[in-house]
Amino acid sequence: MCARFSLAAPDRIIVRYPRFRSRLTWPPRFNIAPTQEVLAVRNDAAGEIAPLRWGLVPGWAQDVAVGPKLINARAETLAERPAFSDALQHRRCIIFADGFYEWSGSKKHRRPYRFVVDGGAPFAFAGLYERWGSAANAIETCTIVTCDANALCASVHDRMPVILDDRAIDPWLGGTVRDAIETLVPFAPSRMSSFPVTPELNRVTFDDPRALEPIAAEAMLF
Repeated sequence: MCARFSLAAPDRIIVRYPRFRSRLTWPPRFNIAPTQEVLAVRNDAAGEIAPLRWGLVPGWAQDVAVGPKLINARAETLAERPAFSDALQHRRCIIFADGFYEWSGSKKHRRPYRFVVDGGAPFAFAGLYERWGSAANAIETCTIVTCDANALCASVHDRMPVILDDRAIDPWLGGTVRDAIETLVPFAPSRMSSFPVTPELNRVTFDDPRALEPIAAEAMLF
């Protein structure tokens, strides 16, 4: 599962991925949550970075309330689930991040951990997107694809978001469905690291640079 992530330095996306472009500037975000805007590249956008609302709303949905229930899509069942099957064929995207969070412990004592790639560099999640509503007032939403956890993430959670390495981006965005599905694998744990972060992350309203800072294990006892 992936329910929170960060994009603390959005200007680094262009440096890391010079093939993509943005016409706007975006503020740093340290604790992005469902229903909020994320930065993405759709497979029909010719490489332009633009916002999508996190929480997929299929075109056939009665209202947008379904969105928070569809923030993640399991890689193993994309082709079978009605909410995702058409988007898998026609509406794939990548979603930019520079870290994500998972929790361990009981509900009363949830302990957040931050996971980063290549020491904190930007990376791309595999995602799907949809347009909901009339053409004049369409809402564009997305979901993050998840897969089995790699050896690092499995210590905290049995699922992880699909992180695409550079070679997987083109097959995911523009390849056949078969090619795209083959990219949905656990990311190399050797390129990742994790550490505990402030319990303040348990509050969805906490959007502060302190979310990025490691804390001592004993500080997690609260």
